[in-house]
Amino acid sequence: MGFKLDLLLRGATVHTMDTARPAARSVGVWNGRIVGVDEQVDSLPATRVIDLDGATLLPGFHDAHCHPTSYGVAAKQLELSDAPTIDVVLDRVAAYASKLSKESWVIGVGYLDRSGLGRHPTAAELDRAAGGRPVWLTHRSGHMCAVSSAVLQLLPSPLPEGAEEYVHRDASGVPTGLLEEAAMEPVKVAVGPGSVAQIVDAIEVATRQYASEGVTSLTDAGIGCPGVDHSPQEIGAWQLAARTGRTHTRANLMVYNELFHDVLHHPDDPGSFGLDLGLHTGMGSDRVRISAMKVWLDGAGSAGKHATNHDDTALVDDPARLRRHIIEAHRSGWQVAVHAMGDHAADLFLDAIEAAGPEAEVRSRRHRIEHGGLLRPDQLARIKRLGVVVVIQPVFISEFGDALAHHFGANHVPWSIRARSLLDAGIAVAASSDRPVAPGAPLVGIQALLERRTASGAAYGADEIITAAEALRLYTQAAAYAAGVEQEVGTIASRQLADLVVLDADPCVVASSAISDIGVRATVVGGEASHDPDGLFG
Repeated sequence: MGFKLDLLLRGATVHTMDTARPAARSVGVWNGRIVGVDEQVDSLPATRVIDLDGATLLPGFHDAHCHPTSYGVAAKQLELSDAPTIDVVLDRVAAYASKLSKESWVIGVGYLDRSGLGRHPTAAELDRAAGGRPVWLTHRSGHMCAVSSAVLQLLPSPLPEGAEEYVHRDASGVPTGLLEEAAMEPVKVAVGPGSVAQIVDAIEVATRQYASEGVTSLTDAGIGCPGVDHSPQEIGAWQLAARTGRTHTRANLMVYNELFHDVLHHPDDPGSFGLDLGLHTGMGSDRVRISAMKVWLDGAGSAGKHATNHDDTALVDDPARLRRHIIEAHRSGWQVAVHAMGDHAADLFLDAIEAAGPEAEVRSRRHRIEHGGLLRPDQLARIKRLGVVVVIQPVFISEFGDALAHHFGANHVPWSIRARSLLDAGIAVAASSDRPVAPGAPLVGIQALLERRTASGAAYGADEIITAAEALRLYTQAAAYAAGVEQEVGTIASRQLADLVVLDADPCVVASSAISDIGVRATVVGGEASHDPDGLFG
């Protein structure tokens, strides 16, 4: 009996993202992997043959930086992202609280002070709305929160080192209820972690949504953090979700740097900073894999908390400690990914990895700058030389561009959320959403890269516009490269995993304003449909 494909997809406009063969009309799949395209497979028999009737076929999208468990947990919390005024926020808090016991927490997500709210809710307002219950409302950025008096009373005295400056106080020195960065950590600890069952539920909710948007792989940009949306058993939760069929994407998991510690080791070992048993980047399977160590260096650019102008005050921790974590993680075999909104934060990172080891070794690790909100022209050559990947969030332009322009200054907008200049400099660039901070659909991000318009309609770094083909690459092959998995996913080529997305229109052909409206007809992971609303795959 001769060889038989499991699946032959034909009649499609195929953008392979494979530079050796960028276009095709048909794709063959066997045992979860791609066998070939066009004449390599057209004459082979197949168990299933699906005519895509002119639809567009791409490698599955890869969201290179997101927070899926936070998104999934938030689905069961009080949603505030569309609240237009403070009064609406307080009314929703009151209605939500009325259904809870007196001891229960009111946990809400997504409010944005720079919309119609104009400010943050105060502790006094939340006290009245919730009847004295503990209230914790996380800002859309994830870098600040508004809490009630009951929560303020849970803060330790004295606060942990470096946290006091992030507690906002009125003219009399009384906390207003607004906490930022390090001051939020005691609140997250007080709420406690989610259970493994809750995290698995969140993974299922989130990855189902991702699959509906054509995403087949994602990178979780920080597991094991404090808070109800994370767990000290988070890797186990992802493994359980994969084992029981409750995750609809592949996952690369960045580990929160505060979980790292000096581990027992032999004197001859090159590094001793990490997780027990010497686990480091790359451990796992093609479904769930340990990715980078994640370090937060500064705050949210949309709130003006980015580190710039050689100013350490916006850094979230002691710079010497941050530097040590970066250097020791590199020496212990880890890829390092840093949240760096400001150019000074990027400088700290570049200085650290340059000191961490030989340049060739540093380049091979593909260390990452997450966000790169402001990157000066003089930094680009150094980023290229050190092999650093810059992971941007294009939807920040349409969602937060006006606020970013306000805080960065109009003269610095050309340095912000770069794309064209990074590609022209030969720098590896990947795109992502940072969901739930911003909308997660890759097609929305692709449109943002082509239009670069803020919510008010203002142009945001028009010189950084790229083509649709380039934008597609940032969400496929380039995102896979950033995660170190480009040999497995990100292109449609022989031996690659059969992770695909079927679209009802071609992003390279339609007007840029129509890209976000393109429909996802099906999403395929390992040759099997993870999203198939019309039964295209049977």
